[in-house]
Amino acid sequence: MIWSGRTLVPLSLWLLPAESEPMPGPNLRAFHETSRKLDLRQPLEFLLAEFRRGNIADSKRGGEDSAIRAHLGGLSAAWERVFPGFPACPWRRRTLTWEYHRGRRDAYLRQLIAAQVSADQTDCFLIVNPATVLGRHARALAEALPACEVIGTDIDPRGERVYRILNFWKYRGLTNYQFVRESIFEPDLKRRPAVVTFFGACGSVSDGCMDYAIATDSPFLICRTCCHDNIAGNTQVIRRPTHINRFFAFKNWGLERYKRARPGFYFSDRYRENAYPRSAAARELMDTETIVSIAQNTADSDICRSLIDLDRCLYLRENGYDVMYREELFFAHRRPEVAG
Repeated sequence: MIWSGRTLVPLSLWLLPAESEPMPGPNLRAFHETSRKLDLRQPLEFLLAEFRRGNIADSKRGGEDSAIRAHLGGLSAAWERVFPGFPACPWRRRTLTWEYHRGRRDAYLRQLIAAQVSADQTDCFLIVNPATVLGRHARALAEALPACEVIGTDIDPRGERVYRILNFWKYRGLTNYQFVRESIFEPDLKRRPAVVTFFGACGSVSDGCMDYAIATDSPFLICRTCCHDNIAGNTQVIRRPTHINRFFAFKNWGLERYKRARPGFYFSDRYRENAYPRSAAARELMDTETIVSIAQNTADSDICRSLIDLDRCLYLRENGYDVMYREELFFAHRRPEVAG
């Protein structure tokens, strides 16, 4: 990762693999039918039981991998039926190389967005990418979708400014991209984005972006979450002797100091402990203390990361979206009967 001025930014934001062939637009009818058949509460209950038994962060990942396949396999299979071509990952989970693999999933997300927009009959879409950091993905979307207006927002413009200078020649003719300095915790709700997207908004920033989509009645939310340890103001990591754990501990050491120096830049009082769990369904199963403990274990645990994201899936459902989820990726579309 590198320092963007606001937080540590994954190297995958800078070095992404080339886009593959364009994918066909997803069948939204099939998406809604499949999404509504998915039971999101049951895998949340089962994975929460694994967490409470201490069956997380095993050194060889075998136990966690088995649990994820058993309890999230149905969600992954459903995703594959609706959105084929999910990028394969040859590396072991919870390693630095696996974290870098997120760049492939970001490229896949961009393809999903481009496929959906291209398949729609609307002449022009407004796409908003909050927490854009460098503007890398927002610019790539603008370049791929010249008929769309793309806005990238972030509270700190320095990363975007540096990226713009370094890539001036590549994007010098780009006219449909705009950067706006803005906190996702205080967004411009007058915009009416057709798509809200983000590529690794860390911790509670992901929740702010999701609430932005809900508040603006955006039809689509297509995104990837990141840094689950940083929800609810948390900057603590349960220490374990792994490289990825040391990396996250170091990141949070710097982030804690940055949080004190620039309050409001990364965390918000709206997303303190009492804002979690996000969904009413998850609140029936766990309390705030439990989910903060889950967050503190996410550096080494897919189960813990999935628990936080399943809570978010249920929250989106409760706020009018059908949603599908796979390995930190969300595809959510507002249900037609509740669309504004």
